[in-house]
Amino acid sequence: MSTSNYDPHKIYEIGFIGSGNMAQAIGLAFIKKGVCKAENLIVSSPSENNKKVWRDIGAAVTTDNNAVFCNTKIVFLATKPQYFPKVVSELFTTVFGSLNILISIMAGIPLDILQESFKVNPSVLFKVIPNTPSLIGEGFSVISHLSDANLEEISVTLPKVKFLMSAVGGVEVIPESLTNAAGAISGSGPAYAFLIIEALADGGVKQGIPRDLAVRLAASAIVGGSRMVLETGKHTGQLKDMVTSAGGSTIAALHALEKGGVRFAMMDAVEAATKRSKEMGEKK
Repeated sequence: MSTSNYDPHKIYEIGFIGSGNMAQAIGLAFIKKGVCKAENLIVSSPSENNKKVWRDIGAAVTTDNNAVFCNTKIVFLATKPQYFPKVVSELFTTVFGSLNILISIMAGIPLDILQESFKVNPSVLFKVIPNTPSLIGEGFSVISHLSDANLEEISVTLPKVKFLMSAVGGVEVIPESLTNAAGAISGSGPAYAFLIIEALADGGVKQGIPRDLAVRLAASAIVGGSRMVLETGKHTGQLKDMVTSAGGSTIAALHALEKGGVRFAMMDAVEAATKRSKEMGEKK
């Protein structure tokens, strides 16, 4: 089977350089929600398994990153950060073709490095930190742009980026200085939640609850609690107190959690993830 089915004479609406889980979550959401037709989307990837997902839905696939970069209006850089130097070294960065917007979803790579690498108009360059719940349309993305972007031009390109990312969940525009920390919360946060759910389920199993039920109980508690935070607008402490009666089982459990250092561990986790993101950017 041919590894490529793209038309070199066609200008595509949206393209992805990299085709992993996050690219799939975003791209498939675009197609599902009518943001972009499959035939107007192109993806480059060295992985045949990843390309199959896109090919099956009718998107164009290729192993040539330049086929995406030079023939697409909106390009997503979706490679792993450690591969960025190799990827950018092979791109025709002086040939922008039909490029209107360049969006990086790579963790850690700062906008000034991207600007230095691509020499594009600051108003078309964006950094987006999404998260894996985007796979089910429950994601959250933070968006940042260069501070020297032209205000008139950014007023045209930024709404387009916000519209695109709203296809997979919530959106917030923040200064780039906060993106590593935001990624440490929302980007890495689902992994923290999975660990907590797994630990709660283990506790349930220890107390005799069947594993599948324990997982559902734990996950439902996390989902329900999260929705209460988002929908009621009440402080988390106030919501916690609504569950915690004097001398009851919940306050005993909270005491055990505080004694175990859970609060400090979560804060340390965010700090560690933020620090690592900064390190990944500094190495480029």
